[in-house]
Amino acid sequence: MEIIEGLRGFTTGYAVPTFVIDAPGGGGKIPLFPDRLVGRDGDFVLVKNHEGKTYRYPDPVGKG
Repeated sequence: MEIIEGLRGFTTGYAVPTFVIDAPGGGGKIPLFPDRLVGRDGDFVLVKNHEGKTYRYPDPVGKG
């Protein structure tokens, strides 16, 4: 996320990748932007969709 934030404003938007996750339970696709990452809950990340609803998504980095 730090790399992507560093690219914003310094290169064309077409060259900046947008990573998304598909939130469980019909939450839709959520871009992984700092304002969408709410926090962590054990081995899950908490993300907020465009409606402001929060979803738990498995965090592969938190495993192990």
